[in-house]
Amino acid sequence: MNRMRSWARFAPLPLTVKLMAVNILLVVSLAAVVLVAWRMLPAEADAAADVILLTDAQRANQNADMLHDAMRSDVLASLLAGQAPGMSAESVRESLRRHASEFRAEIGRLNKMPLKPEARQSVVEAYISGLHYLAVTEQHVELGLADRNAGLAEIPVFETAYEEAKTALSRQADELARASVQVQATSRAAAEQAQRWLALAAAVSVFVGWICVALVARSIRRSLTSLSEVAVAIAEGDLERRSGVQTKDEVGLLASSINQMADRLHQMIDHTRRDAEQGTFGRELVEALEMADSEPRAHAVVARAMREISGTHAMELLLADSSNAQLERAAEHPELGAPGCMVDAAFSCSAVRRGHALQFAHSGALNACPALRGRPEGERSAACVPVTFMGRALGVLHATGGVHSPLSAHQMQRLSTLGAQAGSRIGTVRAFERTQLQAATDSLTGLANRRTAEARMRQWFQEGRNFALVMCDLDHFKRLNDTHGHPAGDDALRSFSETVRACARAQDLLARWGGEEFAFLLADAEAEDALAWSDRVRQRLAQTLRAGSKPIFTASFGIAHASGAPTPELLVHRADDALYRAKAEGRDRAVLATSSHLAEPMAAARNASEQCATLDLQMMATQE
Repeated sequence: MNRMRSWARFAPLPLTVKLMAVNILLVVSLAAVVLVAWRMLPAEADAAADVILLTDAQRANQNADMLHDAMRSDVLASLLAGQAPGMSAESVRESLRRHASEFRAEIGRLNKMPLKPEARQSVVEAYISGLHYLAVTEQHVELGLADRNAGLAEIPVFETAYEEAKTALSRQADELARASVQVQATSRAAAEQAQRWLALAAAVSVFVGWICVALVARSIRRSLTSLSEVAVAIAEGDLERRSGVQTKDEVGLLASSINQMADRLHQMIDHTRRDAEQGTFGRELVEALEMADSEPRAHAVVARAMREISGTHAMELLLADSSNAQLERAAEHPELGAPGCMVDAAFSCSAVRRGHALQFAHSGALNACPALRGRPEGERSAACVPVTFMGRALGVLHATGGVHSPLSAHQMQRLSTLGAQAGSRIGTVRAFERTQLQAATDSLTGLANRRTAEARMRQWFQEGRNFALVMCDLDHFKRLNDTHGHPAGDDALRSFSETVRACARAQDLLARWGGEEFAFLLADAEAEDALAWSDRVRQRLAQTLRAGSKPIFTASFGIAHASGAPTPELLVHRADDALYRAKAEGRDRAVLATSSHLAEPMAAARNASEQCATLDLQMMATQE
């Protein structure tokens, strides 16, 4: 019962208080571990320091023992100095000085080490014996170098000092070894005791921590059970479910967050639905524009898209003309019509200049577009979206509505999508049409090229259309170039092309066949009509040249009708033969083709510099 009452008092506590209690207990446990370690570490550290000190002392004792033997070798060497090769008195002295210096340093270092009393006595004895041995050795070396016989006589004295020093060093080594064993045992004992205490402290800390975490986990689990049920219900679609927890602790905060999550889910679902609608609109718009293979069809798609964007806002698509100087209406809202933008040039539009969509909530606002003021329908809200292609302004989408009903963010996004996709498609169509025009046009004269003429001729033959072919050649063109220069020749070709264009109809095809030769396809014309047309061209050319200051030149024409030739090749040959008959008869005239048997005689009369115009069958085949 007491445990249950204690738990009942603990459970309602805020999670922060519970975690703080756990932290305090863990800190106390950690402090106990640190205290144990702090108490045990000095003993272990002292033992480790004693081990290191004794190890250093043993190493110094070994070095002293080796130097002790080395100095004995120096004594023997002093007795042989001058007799053995390479062994001089100076080398013996140098060797002794080096060994003596190192021996003195090692025993002196041992004597200064802070060793315990048990080892200290043997170290002092070894130090005294070592100094005595060192003095006897230095005297004996000098005596042996000065008088070998005297040195031999003092060998017993030296041996006595040698044995005493060796005995002292051996006794010192034994004492150091015993001390080292004792210190190592002490160090192991200290380490084992420290491990036992640390293991006990760690076990107690883990147990206390586990108890604390278990208590807090149980509290959190009970507190969150009800909240999890609410969260599961919301996840399964019951967005009306809410938690009734009203406490101000962490559980209450979590309950409030779950309630807010349910509220936000409503908003997210609505936003997702709008995004899906926007994605569908954009996809359908792209597909519709891709099917528009001409600019008017693209304009029609834009008009239908305006209806999808809004049924309460007037809209229009304004596009710049070829000179980019004036905006012209290309499409408008199918039901509500065009709002009538007063901006007359693309760059005069603020949205085009800034490069992004603009929206004005009130036409009377200080920062509203000036073109919105003073309209007959009164004050309006408006939106303008630039229509661009590859960074170049094509025009603008303009929409207006009531002051209190501007385009929503969703509608504005759709309008921006329409502007971007319309600009891309219209720009692509214009670029494609311009490319097609360039591919089908002669760059000098602006007339169609030979490939286009051959393709049109073949098409009309396949359709069975009634037409006449006029082959034309400028007379003495080489002489004109030689006399006045090639620029004058080019100018003559352009002047003649302008004259022919002024006399032609919209359904006729005018083409430069090659060099100074031309081919004209006159639709729905008989041979006599083509003959009269050719005469008008000659007369107009003569009038134009006489009225100006350009060199005078004439042209010859050969005319053949499609009904008199079963194939395009034969039609070209017939018109070509008629052309050269006109040249043979004096030039500056038009001649009708007669029967086909005249082709061979006329071919023999052609001037070598004026070759027959032939049909390029391979080029025509590529047009199919």
